[in-house]
Amino acid sequence: MIITTDIINKMVDKIRKMPKYNSVDIPAETIESLVELAGPVSKNLADLEKRVREKIHNITALYLGEIDYKKATDEFMQIKNDSVAVKEFSLHKLTAHASTKERGNDLMVLYQQLFGRIGKCNNIADLACGLHPLGLPFMGLPLDAGYYAYDLNKARADFLNIFITEQGYNGGCFHQDILINPPSVELDAAFFFKEAHRFEKRQPGIMRTFLDSINAHKVVVSLPLQSLGTSSGLSPIYEKTLYAYAAEHNWAFENFTYGNEVFYIIDKTSY
Repeated sequence: MIITTDIINKMVDKIRKMPKYNSVDIPAETIESLVELAGPVSKNLADLEKRVREKIHNITALYLGEIDYKKATDEFMQIKNDSVAVKEFSLHKLTAHASTKERGNDLMVLYQQLFGRIGKCNNIADLACGLHPLGLPFMGLPLDAGYYAYDLNKARADFLNIFITEQGYNGGCFHQDILINPPSVELDAAFFFKEAHRFEKRQPGIMRTFLDSINAHKVVVSLPLQSLGTSSGLSPIYEKTLYAYAAEHNWAFENFTYGNEVFYIIDKTSY
C-alpha cells in the first residue's frame, strides 16, 4: 500500500497512545521508520498496524521483564553513596530482566575477561542497553570515564541516566534510536549485547550498516548460546556475518564465552 505522511502521523499517534506502549514512550521517529518499512508489504491499514506492532514487540522486548523505574530511582538515591549497597541494588535489579539475569551474580569475572581483552577504555557506548548499565559498579572503570547508554524505553533511560551520572561518570543514558541516530561521540569501545537479532528482525540485513555507523575503536557484540524458551542459539547464525564483516576490513576478530553468552570483539584499529 502507498504510505502518506497523514497515514504515518496517524499511525504514530495511535500506537504511542496505546496503554501497552504509552509507558515506554517509544520515539516517534522509530515508529515512523517501522511504518515506512512495513508499508510496501502491507495490504491495508489493519495489516500495516499489525506488522508495525509486531516489530515494536520484538525491538522493545517488554516480555523480558521490567521494573518500577520511579521506585528504583528513589531506592538508588537513598543508597548512592554506599558502594556496597549500590552493588547489592544493582544485582537485585539486574535479575528483573531475563537478558541480564542470565549473567548471574559473579559479574566481576565477566568484566575481567572482557576488559582483559579490549584493554583500558575511557569512553564506552552501551547500545540498546536494557538494564546492562547497572553492571557499572562491577566494571572497575575510573569515575571520570564516559559511559554513554542508549535505550528506546524512556522510563528506563531516565532511571539509568540518574544511575550513571549520580556516580560521577560522564555521559548518561539517552532516549534515542541508535539505528536512526547513531552516537556521534568517538568511543574506545561500544557494547551491543544480545540485540543483533532484534535489529535484524526490525530491518533484515542492517547489521553491517549499523556497525559501520558506530565510531568506536572496538565493538563488542554478544549473542546467546541458547535463546530464551528454545533449545537453539543465535550465535551460529550471526557469527558468520560478524566474521565476514571483520575480514572484509582486515580487522582483528576474537570471541570468548561466558555462561550462555558469546562475546565477539571486532578491533577496528587493527589492519
